[in-house]
Amino acid sequence: MELPRAALNLQRGLAVFLLAAVLGASVVERASPFASRLRAARPWPFWLRARVPGRAAPALHLGVYNPLRRALVLIHIPETTRLRGKLTAARAYEDALRASGDADFAARAVEDLARERLSELSAEPIAWEGAGRLSVELGAEEDDEPAVSAARALKARGRSPRALLSLLRRALAGALRGDAAAADALLLALELRRTPLEGLEPAWLPDDDASAAFLARAFAPRPEPRGDEKTIVVEVLNGTGAQGLAAQAAKVLRSEGVDVMALGQTRRPRSRTVIYDRTGYFDRAARVRAALGCPAAIAATRVDAMRGVDASVEIGSDCRF
Repeated sequence: MELPRAALNLQRGLAVFLLAAVLGASVVERASPFASRLRAARPWPFWLRARVPGRAAPALHLGVYNPLRRALVLIHIPETTRLRGKLTAARAYEDALRASGDADFAARAVEDLARERLSELSAEPIAWEGAGRLSVELGAEEDDEPAVSAARALKARGRSPRALLSLLRRALAGALRGDAAAADALLLALELRRTPLEGLEPAWLPDDDASAAFLARAFAPRPEPRGDEKTIVVEVLNGTGAQGLAAQAAKVLRSEGVDVMALGQTRRPRSRTVIYDRTGYFDRAARVRAALGCPAAIAATRVDAMRGVDASVEIGSDCRF
């Protein structure tokens, strides 16, 4: 059966469009700093501005995508972080915004100061060349875990046809302007499609004493070799009004070989369960999350050596045992 001429022309038009898109994407990909790091199997750093409804200043994160581990470390830079002397990230943004009246300029100023500060803190040199600058829109934050929300939003873009199409348009428009980095957001979104949720490693920037080793691990091309995996020591804190929930969670964890050192209450109620890595080794919190058996639980790094545990398990109302 012969197709009508209009349908045939439509098919030809779509074929031409797809061919042009593929060829354009190929050209853009070759020039992308992210693609270059990917081909070299080297970690790629980028700044991520996460915009939250109701907040004037974006939440700033340093991302490190590691192609060998297929993992994304996303480090939240709190507003109280001192970037130079007593100058905090929040104050630096306000000063730059007041001087320029340009929110994008103000955000870049904070990113540049943060780059200098993190280079000072890291135990190993950080290869900043080709570092990206990305942004993402978030919903209302839950439980004050901005890095978790931002990491999941980045991954979600890779599974949204509408988001991918928007990123493709920006990449092609950037290529016409000669902007080699315009494709970075699109290529990262595609790469994160293949990254499992377990490969998202959200974190808060540790204090200065713990930052050196933490940043060196985040930028290491390969994970540190492991010997015999040590028993993980945790504390379990009940963030709900349900009596005995921490004891029930402790029983589950002990049956999976986790050493529960202490039980207690969180400082405030928890709507969702969070496992905090307290040593700077995210995989320990991930192992505890798997042992807990609560699908809704999230994990994040918040280094706190004073607690004397590998991880803190804060039970929310989303987990029942």
